[in-house]
Amino acid sequence: MDKLQDYLNRLWSGIIEKQVIDLFNHFILFEIKVIDKGATTFHQLKFNNVKALYYLNDQPPYEPEEDDYLELTSITFEKERTKEIKVSSTSKEYSHLTSKPNFLLEIWGRELLIETSSVEINGNLFEVGFST
Repeated sequence: MDKLQDYLNRLWSGIIEKQVIDLFNHFILFEIKVIDKGATTFHQLKFNNVKALYYLNDQPPYEPEEDDYLELTSITFEKERTKEIKVSSTSKEYSHLTSKPNFLLEIWGRELLIETSSVEINGNLFEVGFST
């Protein structure tokens, strides 16, 4: 999976030009533009078979300006899945809801944690499986 992280590292500090969260088809898609040493490259990052998505916005609210954009500050694959998200509720109806995200994305100080079984980068498919 070192090859996967190498692909992900190339996306760091990229500009997110498009994002799609498709709940019906269980995927999340990003189109990313990376400018490195004057060269511009375009990439597609797609999380397939998404099981869980957790978004944390720890930024104060503000109105985006016309020239604002989203930066994919960092993206990491967590092979060992040391993080676990559990729903805490007084109702037992939700007590079974847990996830172990295997991808952590930082977008301008906001965190996106995703549990998915595969990721596709520029047509290269990586099967990462779900936790057991």
